[in-house]
Amino acid sequence: MTILSIVRSLLNTNSCEDIIKDFFIGDAELFVHSSKEAVFIAQKIMELNENSSVEILRKADDKPIIALLLSLSLLKQYTNIVNKLIHKLSTTLLYDLIEYNDAYIVEYARALDMQLHFSERCFLETMYITVKNRKQFIMKVCYNYKIALTDYLKIAKPLLTEEPWKLISLPILEGYVYIDSKLRIARLLMEYLKNLLTSKLHQFSSQCTFLMNIKDFVQVLEDFKKILGLEKIEHFAISGNASTMLSTESLKETLEGIKSVNDLYNISKKLFPPCINSIIEALMKGENLSHHQRFALATFLINLGLAQEVIIELFKYSPDFNEKITKYQIEHLQGLRGSKKKYTTYNCDTMKVLNMCRYACGIKNPLQYPYKITKNRKS
Repeated sequence: MTILSIVRSLLNTNSCEDIIKDFFIGDAELFVHSSKEAVFIAQKIMELNENSSVEILRKADDKPIIALLLSLSLLKQYTNIVNKLIHKLSTTLLYDLIEYNDAYIVEYARALDMQLHFSERCFLETMYITVKNRKQFIMKVCYNYKIALTDYLKIAKPLLTEEPWKLISLPILEGYVYIDSKLRIARLLMEYLKNLLTSKLHQFSSQCTFLMNIKDFVQVLEDFKKILGLEKIEHFAISGNASTMLSTESLKETLEGIKSVNDLYNISKKLFPPCINSIIEALMKGENLSHHQRFALATFLINLGLAQEVIIELFKYSPDFNEKITKYQIEHLQGLRGSKKKYTTYNCDTMKVLNMCRYACGIKNPLQYPYKITKNRKS
């Protein structure tokens, strides 16, 4: 089975018991054996880049993949790691969808109750003018896909903060949103499947607890924790609650003392505004941040003078983390690359427009908040 087929089967299953019955013929030993393979697969794909992890997942048998997903449902408290693994699986879904023909993609979407249509002839054509070598050319865009507006709003929700996915960027006619490429349709379906899969695993988290009674399976979960570094996360969750004393330190000294994500997390609870703290919390849960959230967080930390290494270490919690790309983007925002312009954080009015403001702090820019808090404590 392909990852696409496995996810579809899982979404159509009503209980954890049914999965054990359907995929493992009710054999507990077979499930445990597959779970051990799943630990190895999880370790490999966490170590590899997206292209390499896709190959691992495509070659894997269906049983270890199902065992991996069921194990993740029992590790839901480790949201960062779980979301990273789901992101790896979702990337494989995207690769699979791109390779299928248009008729299959439409069929798959309709099985998920989406009103998606495809035509080899354009449903709609638009034209725009481009300039090359000082000459103007008229270019045409053919929209071969259309999807019901209600479905688009439902499945594109995680993407709507990005310009190309906003409704204003796409043609809308008679209740349909028009899409011009299979890649974009595949991305939409991938995001939707990822959300459905996450919800399904959350549903199974209470149903699958009986698996803990299966001999040797508890040890498998412990192996997951050890191999994926979950024990370190447990330690961080405990140490992250420690209070930070600021009474004898200046703000500058406090910020200069941030040498790790643990330090950053401690300080953020005391000094950072609610809008930035909510982004940090989402990131550390392994949620995929929007472009605007990433920009706001990175520019805030950069303008406070935090070390590049700490900022990159924080962004490692992102499911789609790529160190090379992240380093380049941070350096670009620092003014070390590209236009050599150092970017500042969105002001509070912009944060409100982007729906990222969490509280009326009485300031004009999030960067003012640490100074306001420090001043209030001294007075």
